[in-house]
Amino acid sequence: MMYLPEPEGICGYKNTEKSGYLGEGSMSEKILDDFKKFLLQYRKSWNSMDATRMARHSSKELKARWADPTGVVNDWGYENAKKGWKQAYEMYEGRNPKWYFEDIFVDINAQDEGVAVFWVRFEVDGNMTESKLLFTETFQKENNEWKKIREYVENGFPS
Repeated sequence: MMYLPEPEGICGYKNTEKSGYLGEGSMSEKILDDFKKFLLQYRKSWNSMDATRMARHSSKELKARWADPTGVVNDWGYENAKKGWKQAYEMYEGRNPKWYFEDIFVDINAQDEGVAVFWVRFEVDGNMTESKLLFTETFQKENNEWKKIREYVENGFPS
């Protein structure tokens, strides 16, 4: 059974506000609402322990950059990200992992891409780990579905 906390927890929004330029009922607002609904599903997928399901949220053109806790930067694309989810889920199988999200910024940019900047904290075996990660993820519509096209992650922040 999947853990579904209050809206401000695992999949919810904590500090998001709509930008001032969005008019009530505007196309940009509708795109933003659609993107926020997608983010909830995306984060449920993240906590699903299903690597195939997670990979479906990424574009084949994905560009990712991660900085590890020592500052070493790694770049990769779709295939490596897909393998990374599989390895992570296998490593934590049976340990009841949960990822928690705290939004800093969620909006639609000038290219109608969804951009989310957020903290991720991680729990395993019922214990919160000691670090958190800062994510910036950008999504665009491909065949009417949001797909992650860019990701940047900073690591090594104390929780």
